[in-house]
Amino acid sequence: MNMDWCKQYKKAITFSYDDGNEQDIQLLKLFRKYGLKGTFNVNTGLNRNKGTWCYRDVLTVYRLNLEEQYHVYDGHEVAVHGRYHQNLTTLSVQEQREELQSDAWENARIFGKVPVGMAYAYGAYNKETLKLIRKMGIRYARNTRSNYCFSIQENLLEFCPTCHHDDPELFSLADLFLQAEPEEPQIFYIWGHSYEFEGKQNWDRIERFFEKIAGRSDIFYGTNQEVLLGGEISECMD
Repeated sequence: MNMDWCKQYKKAITFSYDDGNEQDIQLLKLFRKYGLKGTFNVNTGLNRNKGTWCYRDVLTVYRLNLEEQYHVYDGHEVAVHGRYHQNLTTLSVQEQREELQSDAWENARIFGKVPVGMAYAYGAYNKETLKLIRKMGIRYARNTRSNYCFSIQENLLEFCPTCHHDDPELFSLADLFLQAEPEEPQIFYIWGHSYEFEGKQNWDRIERFFEKIAGRSDIFYGTNQEVLLGGEISECMD
């Protein structure tokens, strides 16, 4: 693991947001306001007219038209999330290959950079998935199992986030992280979906969190790739 930020910092914060929804635009505005960076895991086979659904019977969730709006993610990382957001454990090996490889290829075509990371749709994967993404050159893959800690993880293909942004422990974890003076590198990794802020009407919660953790001279703020891999990049997508 080549984490370049460790040469200057002992703590890093990164964010991971799934599905490429229209609410990403508002979240990105807040990222820019507070000097934060994140990774957005998108489904290249879905768009505003394909993949729409209703969240908690209160919000119609629309995907971004990535071909037209690719620029919204400038300055951030765009990673793999499956072309059609399928549960990989329900697919054959060949179907998994089609779901992930086609998404990675389209991602590279649209955004001009070979993706090196991903998030598992529904947090679901199996042994066949792990074999496949290794061959594809994916270097890290995030699941949805919170571990409530900041320790460096060796197995980046089954990476556990610290917590979801709606977790009751979010702010207490932030206090622990901000107060820490670690000897070894620590990572605070937060994940979620931007539509959740709209559906739950709690944009104020995440902005309060951003206000709390932003602008610290002892913290590196980066994308998942920058935080987990540093300058390490793979170009293999066989």
